[in-house]
Amino acid sequence: MNGSATPLSLNEISFVLIRAAVGAGASFGIGEELARASTWLACLGFDPAEAAVPTLRGLADGESGRELVLRDGHEAIHVQGRDGRRLSAIHAGPVVADRLSIEAGTGGECRLVLDETDQPLLIAATVAAADIDAGRITVTWRSPGGGRSVVELVDGMVRLSGTEGTGVAANGPAGVEIALNRPSAMATFGLHPTPRRLADGRRRAVERGVVVDGPAWSTIVGYFNKCLVPSTARSRSAGAGAGSIDNA
Repeated sequence: MNGSATPLSLNEISFVLIRAAVGAGASFGIGEELARASTWLACLGFDPAEAAVPTLRGLADGESGRELVLRDGHEAIHVQGRDGRRLSAIHAGPVVADRLSIEAGTGGECRLVLDETDQPLLIAATVAAADIDAGRITVTWRSPGGGRSVVELVDGMVRLSGTEGTGVAANGPAGVEIALNRPSAMATFGLHPTPRRLADGRRRAVERGVVVDGPAWSTIVGYFNKCLVPSTARSRSAGAGAGSIDNA
């Protein structure tokens, strides 16, 4: 990873990512969801810039679709793209989190299966950031290299396996499976990583800042810049800034 020269604060990362999402073609609200998920990643030691680039690029280049449909099957709820393109994680994540929240309210179990998604790690982060009141939520996927990744959320704790060591961006694209209140995938595969507390990571991020990959952050700033308008009399008369006398 090529770190940025100066660690960034969580607020700086959120501010830029919200507008970078808009620059890539998403709505402001979707940008807020991306920023919230990215903050969760940063607090767990992941590089939020590397995680965001694949989904921003996929959306901007038209390779990832924002329209999706949920189909209730016999054993699972299938989340599929409407147009045959892979799913955009920043659009699919909030939809999946909302459905999980509804299912959790019934106290039952459910399983969601997502089509190929441009950044599976962001799906897990969006679900985690939604703080759903459930006994256990497990998000699993296989990276293009064949490795299996698991993110398990239990009683405010996070357990991770297979999500590190290969680079954040290398997690996708991939299909994703989410299990609500079902037996632990960690136990099934004999994985017992040490649980992590988000509060501990947040404290470190606040105290030390978040070091991000330089090239990845530059790409994000490029999308951010697409939201800017020229500082001209014409732009100010059209509503930019405070008005026609705003020269700040």
